[in-house]
Amino acid sequence: MKRAMRLVRPVMSLDSAHLKSKWGGTLYVASVKSACNEIYPVGFAIMNENEDEAGWLWFLELLRSTIDILVMDHPRARVAYKYFSFISDRQKGLVNALQRVFPDNHPCFCSVHLARNAETKGGKKIAKLVHSLSTTFSGYESRRCWAAIEQVSSKGRSYLEGIPKKQWQGTAWIENPSLPPRFGIVTTNMSESANSMLEKARTGSWLDCIDQILSIMLERICTLREKHRCRSGVVDEMRGILEKRWNNCAGFQVWELLENGGIFRVCRTSRGPTEPERSYVLNIREQTCECGKWQDHEVPCIDAIAYYKKIEKQTLQYIIDNHVSGQYKFETVNELLKDNIMPVCLETISADGITLPPNVVKRRSGSPKKVRLRKRTRFAHDPQKSNIRCSRCKKTGHNVRTCLRRDGGGNADLDLS
Repeated sequence: MKRAMRLVRPVMSLDSAHLKSKWGGTLYVASVKSACNEIYPVGFAIMNENEDEAGWLWFLELLRSTIDILVMDHPRARVAYKYFSFISDRQKGLVNALQRVFPDNHPCFCSVHLARNAETKGGKKIAKLVHSLSTTFSGYESRRCWAAIEQVSSKGRSYLEGIPKKQWQGTAWIENPSLPPRFGIVTTNMSESANSMLEKARTGSWLDCIDQILSIMLERICTLREKHRCRSGVVDEMRGILEKRWNNCAGFQVWELLENGGIFRVCRTSRGPTEPERSYVLNIREQTCECGKWQDHEVPCIDAIAYYKKIEKQTLQYIIDNHVSGQYKFETVNELLKDNIMPVCLETISADGITLPPNVVKRRSGSPKKVRLRKRTRFAHDPQKSNIRCSRCKKTGHNVRTCLRRDGGGNADLDLS
């Protein structure tokens, strides 16, 4: 995994899932994405308790001690954080553990989980706007979303404003260039997909669960290796995006703002009556654009392609070969899948004589039997101090069940002491 982590997008998703066997437990999973946008589980662990800070602390400390690249300095000088970012569902224990183990890495929050929490505050209309706030880099679009949220629920807006902007809002990456790129990853969907992929493994014992997870990962790497074998160049998905941008920027105008300064103004033409004309400033040397997409995805945005097309007179194939990050090339995928996980044969593992299976007591079917304990009051020997009063004879020290008058015989005034 030390070598593999240099060949994936530097955004790690963290999540947990309950094991479904009678022994219980929690499965902790760390996942990343390959150049082909495919899930690649990096590490996993099993704890015998529910998801909490202690479990995440133990898991993250093991990740940091084994994978050095997680805390490597970012190759881009403008980024003030370490190389890898972490995205999570904002679970309190996980947030605290990340702050303790990876204080210099940038944490992000899943927009889907934020939308679900916002829905409990202000309804479904707010939830629909949360994803837009997390993906848009436009200040105008962001203000429009906030105004719509305020009209629906001020309580929902207060909840969202209480979350640090740099951990989920897209406009924060425009206002603060020192934030690391997210590569378009704003949700923990890769963790949800990894949990679904490992679902069958979560039904057995802990040892069987580990063995099945390793088998699933081994088979997945073999399958993907055969799928991408002998392929080269930019992956199909990114090639299609770049071709679409090449065609749509035909009418754009590009103006140089500073002579030999590498700064240009790109004016986008309107493609319909509902879309206004827009302009953005492009910095070729820094590879940044005010639209935010170039620096976030490390792929030329439509404004950058317009510059390369009209000013540099470059072809689309030249742009694809020279201006696209290695995070989107088949060569990176093939190198990632070059090595596989070495399997472990369970039959060769002997018992250590110490570890025992948990003592699971199976609950009997039906409602549990009620055992009524009948105890005499501690004042039974002194009726005058007792707080029990008979509803039949009005005397203290006994109740109607033990009253002598109940059967119509005896002396009700008999001293029970």
